[in-house]
Amino acid sequence: MLMSAKDMKVLLTGGAGFIGSHVADAFLKAGHEVVVLDNLSSGNRENLPAQARLYLLDLGARELGEVFAAERPDVVDHHAAQISVTASARDPQADARTNVLGMLNLLEACRRFPVKKLIFASTGGAIYGDTDRLPTPEDHPPLPCPPTASTSGWESSTCATTPTSTG
Repeated sequence: MLMSAKDMKVLLTGGAGFIGSHVADAFLKAGHEVVVLDNLSSGNRENLPAQARLYLLDLGARELGEVFAAERPDVVDHHAAQISVTASARDPQADARTNVLGMLNLLEACRRFPVKKLIFASTGGAIYGDTDRLPTPEDHPPLPCPPTASTSGWESSTCATTPTSTG
């Protein structure tokens, strides 16, 4: 059965960031209900549309399952990440905690509370590194340089190979 736009609930991670807030606006304009999960480490509460509900929470937090249990999203659109190249080079473990362990926590929540669709926004430019092929095709060999590019590439391949629904 197809869902109407009014029936769709979207959980948007990183929705207080520049890109995420525009994605939230687009979902709302299309008639979807939007729930935002953001720790505001690089986003801003003022970016959020008034109609979106905010959960101030880190992606790796144990309470993520409680958000999924309460909201039961149909779609998860994942934009949250530690994206600073400088920060990833300075502290690659912190980068991995956010981008790798946070992603695993999100995927587990999607599995435990089955979602119909997971959308993952990746930093493709960082994954492929400096290349002479522009635009760079998705089948180009990855050449990640900073740790954040490596974790982004890992997230992309993990999303493609990890089932998020048991049905």
